[in-house]
Amino acid sequence: MKITKIFYLPVIIITFLTSCELSNMASKYSSVKYTTTPPILQVHGGDVKINLDAQFPEKYFAKKVKVELTPVLVYENGETAFKTIILQGEEASGGEKTIFYEKGGSIAYEDEIKYTKEMMNSNLELRAVAKIKNQLNIKDNLDEKQQILGPIPLAKGVITTPNRVLNTEDFANDNHNYEHETILKESATVYFLVNQSNIRTTEKSKEDMKRLKEFASKKYKTHSIEIVSYASPEGSVNTNTNISDRRMQATVRYTKKLLQSFEVEGANNPELYTETSVGEDWEGFQEVLGSSNIKDKRKINKIVSSVEDVEIREQQIRDLSEIYDAIKDDVLPQLRKATIIIRSYEPKRTDEKIAELSTTYPDSLNLKELLFAATLTENNDAKRKIYNSVINLHNDWRGYNNLACTYMKENNIDEAKRLLKKAEEVSGKKSDILINEGILSAWSGSLKHAQALYNQGNVGEKNQAILNIRKGDYEKAARYFKNSKSHNGVLAQLMNGNTNMNCNDKSGPCHYLNAIIAARRGENELVLSNLSKAIAENPNYKKEASIDLEFINLRMNDSFNLLIK
Repeated sequence: MKITKIFYLPVIIITFLTSCELSNMASKYSSVKYTTTPPILQVHGGDVKINLDAQFPEKYFAKKVKVELTPVLVYENGETAFKTIILQGEEASGGEKTIFYEKGGSIAYEDEIKYTKEMMNSNLELRAVAKIKNQLNIKDNLDEKQQILGPIPLAKGVITTPNRVLNTEDFANDNHNYEHETILKESATVYFLVNQSNIRTTEKSKEDMKRLKEFASKKYKTHSIEIVSYASPEGSVNTNTNISDRRMQATVRYTKKLLQSFEVEGANNPELYTETSVGEDWEGFQEVLGSSNIKDKRKINKIVSSVEDVEIREQQIRDLSEIYDAIKDDVLPQLRKATIIIRSYEPKRTDEKIAELSTTYPDSLNLKELLFAATLTENNDAKRKIYNSVINLHNDWRGYNNLACTYMKENNIDEAKRLLKKAEEVSGKKSDILINEGILSAWSGSLKHAQALYNQGNVGEKNQAILNIRKGDYEKAARYFKNSKSHNGVLAQLMNGNTNMNCNDKSGPCHYLNAIIAARRGENELVLSNLSKAIAENPNYKKEASIDLEFINLRMNDSFNLLIK
């Protein structure tokens, strides 16, 4: 019996001392100082970040104790914990930082969690548990003893102003490539004998001349007529210049007669004609030489590029007797020429006719016209009908992509995703598809994925700036929206620290944002004025303003409370 008492006495003493250390820390826990920066949590880039500093006083932290600290955001029907940090006394182990008993110590802690809308109305508290191991290896006493410290309230709610981004991205659907004015052209080349300028009968019946005549016979409205004549670089410069001029004059006379015979509009209008006599065609010489099989082409090109005096240049080429015959037979004849170019306006339907046919006889329109027709209406149902015609008649990726945009406009995300996936199956990863997928990712909060898609799709500056707001990169966003008075533009500038602006959009979101700006400036009357306008647009702003910490300083204001009641 005595032996039994002697055996358990140390256990009783150690247990008492252990409990005493934990109880002592619990009783003095209020001496620990916690500070959060900023004092009210904020959401940035879709995350809520906490910066916590803790100061432990002298002779507080027991040497053998570990303390688990966990900040927790508590809201209606749930809570979300930040990471736990474990502190240890100087004789304990397993912690991340040591706090000394005699001199105390401090920590700087930071972490972030994904924001959800329930967190707007929440409380941040710090939960702490102090633990100490029993020091005897007795089967029934292996567990740590523990003491709950706190909890300590740290902050109330989350400011969510950065999340007020409106979904005003530009959809990537301007891809019809339809032109109201399209210039068609046809050309023919007439070749001449050496030192001659008369147009031979054989030249008038060549295939490209037949195509020119056929083009002219369509009697499209004429845009312009261009005649360009040349001479081969052989003989004196003056002689070749004169030959080129005569060839140009002969070709102009022939072209006018040809167009008159087909009753082409403007055939006799000198303002439609551009007449150019090039003279010696050294540029053409190098081009024809480059595509020929003549040996020593590099030697000839060196002469052309290095000798400025054209007559000396020609003589040096003539001196290459072993290859000059090939030049004379294969190159020079191709430079004795004149080119006729006729440009005409392609006939177009009126916009009204295109719009009518797109819903009555869509198969009478070509693909570009159909896609363009959808831009002529703001009615989403009418757009869908046209894009479905694009899909049924042409199975073109733009039909699926642009149809997806009509569902994005109505926030029907699932259908938009399905159609974009179908567009990819038809065409692969086109830039427009990637950008629209990036917009959907941004709307859903998948910001890194959105950026990756934007990078692949060559996104425009506006969409990138809106994504920068969502990501919390306010400086970049504010640079793009520097002079903008739109909702997103003002939001970007506000989050970058500029409160000296107002949103000009006459909308509920704009009025509410202006109320926030006024609150940050301390202009309470202006807060109430803008909130009144916002609530008139949408009564749901009453509840929102009642829990929005941007207006925390007005919660004792009778006019404010009456407004949101």
